[in-house]
Amino acid sequence: MRPVREEDAAALHAIQLQAGVLPYILQLPSVRLAQAQRYLADLGPDMHYFVAEVEGTTVGYAGLRCAQGRLRHSGNLFVAVDPGSHGQGVGTALLRAIIDLADNWLMLERLELTVLGTNPRAQALYERMGFVAEGRKRGSVISAGRYVDEIAMARLRPGGLLAQAQQADVPS
Repeated sequence: MRPVREEDAAALHAIQLQAGVLPYILQLPSVRLAQAQRYLADLGPDMHYFVAEVEGTTVGYAGLRCAQGRLRHSGNLFVAVDPGSHGQGVGTALLRAIIDLADNWLMLERLELTVLGTNPRAQALYERMGFVAEGRKRGSVISAGRYVDEIAMARLRPGGLLAQAQQADVPS
């Protein structure tokens, strides 16, 4: 696990375009490598990426975008793993790195993500990591020629201000 580098663009681009990844992310099959290179070169201070490597090969990546203004206590994240590395703990390791950054370095109170309803494996991973479904956006994403639902999920920082406030609101 390490921070992303600009030279990782080709590996991340290759992961995005794989048949076991593309239908589940909000990327088009026409995305060009040059776009990925520009995107990584322009990452701002509130955008944090990690890359997972196995024996020098990039097998996944995760990102966290910190919100601004009145939403600055929250961040939005995503994870993508090479299909050949599914089920090997790569996604879990990436999520742990992002959650550690959010909880212990950025002190974010809320992490958010969306997962396509056609990706129950990813949804189960997020649930294992403490995320809960908060809503469903019906037919919000076009994927492989059909409209699919997007499930909004979030996780509150354990022991954080939001988690404490939520517990205080629960009747005993």
